Amino acid sequence: MIHTLKTLPKLISLIVVMLVLVNCSDKYKKVPDDKFVGLWELKGRSMFEGMQVRIEKNGNSLVGKIAKLNDNKIINMFMSENDVWVADIARRSNFEFKLTEKKVAKDLFSLYGLSTSQEYKAQFIDDNTFGLALESSDPLQSKILYKRIE
Repeated sequence: MIHTLKTLPKLISLIVVMLVLVNCSDKYKKVPDDKFVGLWELKGRSMFEGMQVRIEKNGNSLVGKIAKLNDNKIINMFMSENDVWVADIARRSNFEFKLTEKKVAKDLFSLYGLSTSQEYKAQFIDDNTFGLALESSDPLQSKILYKRIE
């Protein structure tokens, strides 16, 4: 019983510290879905550099359509303005999302039974930037970014 009384203050202190850390961290606060709504420029992938995507609410889902193409020949061959680029954004936790991008030449891929989209983890780095990463990576450390234009 005496041993339990000696460790009780340490246990309470540890619990208090953990609660303070969790509650003080902005990372764990719920990010509203509407934060994605706007015009975004793609950064970090040379083929897509400078493309602009407008993400809008479509019923209960978020969809992004190409607002402006870049000068890449392949992009211009297979994509056009108003094509759906971001097919879906779904919540994974309070602060992390699953973003599904369509692939360039998706119609060609589908002819051969290949995947026509790519899923990423998405997380806001700041109010005007979010990062994308594959399942095993951290979106906060990613070079694949969406930067808000408006």
